[in-house]
Amino acid sequence: METRLEEDRSLKFSPSKLGVYRNCPRRYRYRYVDKISRTRKTPETVVGTAVHAAFEELYALVAGGKVPDLGLIQGVYDREFEAGWDESVVEKDARFARGDWRKVGAGCVELYYGAHHPFSEDRTVAVEKRVGFPILVDGHEYRIEGFVDRLALAPDGAFEIVDYKTAKSLPNQEHADADWQLALYELAVRREWPDAKAVRLKWHYVRHGKTLVSIRDDAARARLLADAGALISEIKRDHAFEPRPGPLCDWCEYRDLCPVFAHPVKVAALPPAERRHDDGVRLVEAYAEIEERRKRLKDELKAVEAEREKAESDIADWAESAGVAVVAGARAQASVTIRDETLLPTKTGEAERHAALEDEVRRTPLWADVARLDGHALLEGLKARRWTGELLALAESLVARYGRRARKRSVRLKRRADPDDQS
Repeated sequence: METRLEEDRSLKFSPSKLGVYRNCPRRYRYRYVDKISRTRKTPETVVGTAVHAAFEELYALVAGGKVPDLGLIQGVYDREFEAGWDESVVEKDARFARGDWRKVGAGCVELYYGAHHPFSEDRTVAVEKRVGFPILVDGHEYRIEGFVDRLALAPDGAFEIVDYKTAKSLPNQEHADADWQLALYELAVRREWPDAKAVRLKWHYVRHGKTLVSIRDDAARARLLADAGALISEIKRDHAFEPRPGPLCDWCEYRDLCPVFAHPVKVAALPPAERRHDDGVRLVEAYAEIEERRKRLKDELKAVEAEREKAESDIADWAESAGVAVVAGARAQASVTIRDETLLPTKTGEAERHAALEDEVRRTPLWADVARLDGHALLEGLKARRWTGELLALAESLVARYGRRARKRSVRLKRRADPDDQS
C-alpha cells in the first residue's frame, strides 16, 4: 500500500511543471513530490535540444553584432546532436535510424536560417531568459517561473516571446490561442516591463517553416491568472495524485512505477516461459477463462429465452384456437391468460411519439399526477377513474390518440405431481 502524501511543498511552478500535473498527477508526484529524477531521451528530444542550442548560439552572436554563416550554426547543431545521442535514447520507430533524425534537425536549422537571414526583423533582448512573477493562492504566495527561448523587440515596439518547435505536427491557430506556456511568460514580461506597448506570442514550427502568433487581451490574461491559481490550489490539496492514462503514457519515464503500467511492464520483460508463473498473470488468465464461459452461457441463455418465447407463443396460439385456458402436459400444465390492453409509446420504442405525448401532458394539470410521463400511471389513473370532468376527458383523449390496443398473452407453467410420487 502506498504511503499517503501530506502535501506538495513546492513554492515555484513553471508552465511545464503545471502542464505535467494537468496531463497526469501521478507523473507530477513522481517527478516533483517524490523527486525521482529520471529522463526519457528520445530521438525527438535529442533533435529539439540540439536545434535550440544552435538557435541560442545564433542569436547570441547576432545580439553581439555578428551574423554567423549557416555552416557555423550547423556545426553547433551537429556537435549538440552527437553529444546528446547515446545508448539511453529510446527509439520507438525502427524505420528511422540515427542518421535520419540528424537530417531532420539539420533541415530545421537550414530552413529557419534561410527564412530569417540576416536576422534583422527584430532586436534580440535575451536568449534563454528566466522570467517569473509572484502569484497569491489561498493566502500563500508562490512563483511561476520559466525560460523564454528568445525575447525580442519588434520594430513597432512590441515585445515578442519566441518559442521554437521541432515537432512533426503543425497545430492550428486555435491551439496557439489556448497555449498556457508563452501566455504565462507574457504575465512575467509585462510585470518586468510595465510600459510594454504590446506583447505577442510567437511559435516557429521549424520543421514546416511556419510561424503562429497569438495576442491575448486583458480578459484572457485575467482568466489565465485565475486558472493558474486554481491549478496550483488543486495541486496543493491533492494527496492521491491519481494516474491519468492518455496518449503521452507511451513516453513516460515512470511506467515501471505507475500502477496502471507497472505490472504489464514487468510481465513484458519476462521470458515467455516464465510469464505464466507470475501470480498476477495466473489470476488474470483464470478470470479471462471465467469470462469466456460466462459469455458462452449468456449466449446459450439468449437462445433458450428465444425458444421459451416461441414455446409460449405456440401454447397461447393452441389454447386460443382450442378455446381453453389450461393446456395439460405429461409432466406439467400451462395456464394461459389472454387479455387486450392499451400500450402507450415508450422512450426506447417510439421516441418521437413518446416525446410528443410527454410534451402535451406536461402542459396540462395531469402532469402533477403522472410526473415525467409515467405511462403506467396515466393508464392506471384512467382505469381507476382517478379524475373527473375535464381532466378525465383529457386523459381519455390522450390515451385514444397516442395509445394502441394490443393483446397480451401470458403463460404460467405449473408442474404436475407425478402419481408415482404420491403416497
